[in-house]
Amino acid sequence: MNKLSHNCIPKCEFACDRNLIQALWNNGAIALLLLVGLTACNMTNSDGSNTGTQISEITDRPNANLIGKTVTVNGEVEEVISSKAFIIEGERFFNDPELLVLNLSDSPIVNDSNIQVTGTIRQFSKSEIENQFDLNLAQELEVKFKGKPVLIAKAVVLTPEPGELAEEPSPFMGKTVTLKGKVEKVISHNAFTLDDEEFIGGKELLVVGTMPAISSIDAGETVRVTGLIRQFVAAEIEKDLDIKLQSGLKVEYEGKAVAIARSVEIVK
Repeated sequence: MNKLSHNCIPKCEFACDRNLIQALWNNGAIALLLLVGLTACNMTNSDGSNTGTQISEITDRPNANLIGKTVTVNGEVEEVISSKAFIIEGERFFNDPELLVLNLSDSPIVNDSNIQVTGTIRQFSKSEIENQFDLNLAQELEVKFKGKPVLIAKAVVLTPEPGELAEEPSPFMGKTVTLKGKVEKVISHNAFTLDDEEFIGGKELLVVGTMPAISSIDAGETVRVTGLIRQFVAAEIEKDLDIKLQSGLKVEYEGKAVAIARSVEIVK
């Protein structure tokens, strides 16, 4: 996935405010790299919520006080080793830090997609982890990660970009995901399309749901949607949700991916 589709220029407080970000941006790529290296910043989302622990905080200081702590990290799945183990990479433009994740949640994983993981940090010992969690891990993990930090996942959330999902929906079919994007078009009181905030030129994703929150959404608003991804078959969705869809949806979206929303939140 294109790294620039991530939140690669985070909003920072105190040491790096908006004016500093703009000045660094105007001074080109070198200054931008300096901005990425400013570790004194408190990374926050555009809505003011904390982004969680950076992967580099874990991998660069494996013996720090994060060992034994519960953290939430966001990254991209670099390699799926098995249903119980995968590697995520972090937020840098170059030399991305890699973190081994052991997936005790049994949640599905999609390679090369964004993901959010909550779990406990510990140092990797193949024999200790296999005995404690009744796992059978590949020997290659012992060679690569022995003594390094590992994240024992308690919760795993797929967080693909809406455009990515609309372009290549098959890996996400039948899976629950959390999406964040801009409402491109409000179709009815139970349907709208979702676009990437930063990924220009991507396809729009249809979202359908019955919760009251959808009726209060306006085009241009940023929303966070959690829902099940399935193929849009109008007759089946109308029956399952007990709703009546606009006839135009059947023509435009039949057979494409749709997110059946379980929750919709407007992000201020």
